[in-house]
Amino acid sequence: MKLRWLKWLRLLGLSAVVTAVPIAAADYVLSQHAISTGQAEADSMAERYLARAETTVAEALRVLADLRTGGRVTCSLADRTAFGMAAFNSEFIVQVGLTDEAGTLICGEPMGALAAPARLPVAEKGDPSVMLSVLSDGKDRRQAVVTLRVDDRMRLVARLAARALDIEAGAGYFEDSSVASVYLDDGSEWSKFAGKWTESDQSSALVSMVSSERYPIKVRVAVDEAAAQKSIAGLRTITIILSTLAGLGVFIIVIWSMWRQSDGDSFSRAVDNHEFIPYYQPVFDLMTGEIRGCEVLVRWLRPDGTMVPPGQFLAYAEATGAIRDITRQLMTQTVADVSDIYDKNPGLKLAINLTAMHFNDLEIMDDIKRIYGNSKIRYEQLCFEVTEQHPLKDLALSRAIIGRIQALGASVALDDVGTGHGGLAYLQKLGVDIIKIDKMFIDHIGTDHSSQTIVDTLVELGHQLGLGIVAEGVERPDQVEHLKSIGVVQAQGYIYSPPIPVKAFREFVLKSLESTKSGLGARTDKPVEVSDSFASLTVSVDEDDDEEADAA
Repeated sequence: MKLRWLKWLRLLGLSAVVTAVPIAAADYVLSQHAISTGQAEADSMAERYLARAETTVAEALRVLADLRTGGRVTCSLADRTAFGMAAFNSEFIVQVGLTDEAGTLICGEPMGALAAPARLPVAEKGDPSVMLSVLSDGKDRRQAVVTLRVDDRMRLVARLAARALDIEAGAGYFEDSSVASVYLDDGSEWSKFAGKWTESDQSSALVSMVSSERYPIKVRVAVDEAAAQKSIAGLRTITIILSTLAGLGVFIIVIWSMWRQSDGDSFSRAVDNHEFIPYYQPVFDLMTGEIRGCEVLVRWLRPDGTMVPPGQFLAYAEATGAIRDITRQLMTQTVADVSDIYDKNPGLKLAINLTAMHFNDLEIMDDIKRIYGNSKIRYEQLCFEVTEQHPLKDLALSRAIIGRIQALGASVALDDVGTGHGGLAYLQKLGVDIIKIDKMFIDHIGTDHSSQTIVDTLVELGHQLGLGIVAEGVERPDQVEHLKSIGVVQAQGYIYSPPIPVKAFREFVLKSLESTKSGLGARTDKPVEVSDSFASLTVSVDEDDDEEADAA
């Protein structure tokens, strides 16, 4: 009980870890992504403000340069009119005028823009031809001006609109969480844009600073990191949900794995305890009614007497490689079960199913020689069936193994012809002796033209290639008659017998052989009757499971 609780605690701990680790990892990744995105947004905002400032100054210079080139450099009525028209036609200029060397505005248009301040920066000899300055009323009002020298005493001046830099530079979620400042190289602030957030020493800010390469302008943008983190809140929620589901999924998977492990342990014990036994399905001569042998199929007989059909364990056996041990056990048991009968009746055939795994190496050859080499069952009485349902990894190696089996005197059959991966390529490359026509085609004889045509074609192909032919899953007299009419000699199926345990099979064989010797033969229109013990042993066998049992 303590171990069980410990196992459950481990399971819950694993599920918690699987839930918490992705959340922590995702939170870190998302946090870094938010910081990276916020920084990129701050950089983008700074670049946009700088671009607008450069555009504003460039337009002012263009306007002033056009006026100077046109000789509009006096305070005459015509020149003032030109100043007013230039300001009116500009998106960013609110006033154009003329100033003296002391910075006094001599004239300017439109006049309404002269409210304050009137004094401009003093222009001295040696100053640049173009000057950019910021005027302030000492409070919150600031105005940028651009001046262009006319001569040593006079400068054209353009006063820029305060709204010139009022743009939507960033994402909506940063609108109230950022501060942007545009200022000149001398430190004078041109414009400042701030939301509700105020940058302080306690706050975490993402800062971007850029400088113009054309003008003495700098831009600084600070963004609240907390706002950037809020932008990924939805992703965090999704991550928590997905991680919780992942933890639940791991819980379910581990429970399933524990169940599978428990099932796998019982399976391994079953292999070690030789709980897998052969069932025998007789094969008959359609023309004479004589028994020709059998196909060996696998069943799992538990110690409590319950029978596990092959469909519930064959896939697991193949996936784990246990099918090799099971096949060896079946072959060894056939020697104990029927070697005396086969010794007295050398015409009987014993068909053993092999899987694709058996053709990955030469181990099967050692098994065949060790088990049947000194037994009363001759190599010539053996037939090894390879199925099309699972692909062979190496056709050249598979062909070599088949050749070695045939060299012993045994034959090789291609099972489930037409239903799997190999198709006609297996017939061409493997060099088999017999083809077995699958039940799925036999079922539709007389009811489906396509399936019947496939059967007829396979039979004709087999005859042309000189191959033996066995029909599987024969259940009705009309199927028997059609198969006989197209030259199929051997068949197996429920019309004769389902797979049966060794005791019933021995009775079946002996009774069939006695009937043959007495000249009565075996009937082909209904199952041959055997003892009551046979009926009780086979009542739980499902025909569909026998199809899956062909793999072992």
